[in-house]
Amino acid sequence: MTKSSNQTIIKIVVSALAVLFVLLIIALIVNLVKLSAVNDRKERLQEQSNKLDNVIDENGKMLDYIETPEFIENYAREYLDMIYRDEIIIEVE
Repeated sequence: MTKSSNQTIIKIVVSALAVLFVLLIIALIVNLVKLSAVNDRKERLQEQSNKLDNVIDENGKMLDYIETPEFIENYAREYLDMIYRDEIIIEVE
């Protein structure tokens, strides 16, 4: 091989490595952007999960209250107009 062919091969190899390096940098940037988007989505989903957990807890407390005799009595008095036997209702205006 001659000196000019060696220089040509070196130029080709250096050019190929430069292109490969640029492609690697682009891939790194794309992956960093995707990772940032995934982290943002994870945070939003965590916030939504926390809100849903709070709603579930509140609904659980409501269900516990609904099963109590106090709720049943209040519901019967308010919505069904039921009273105890021998009870007199006095309305105040």
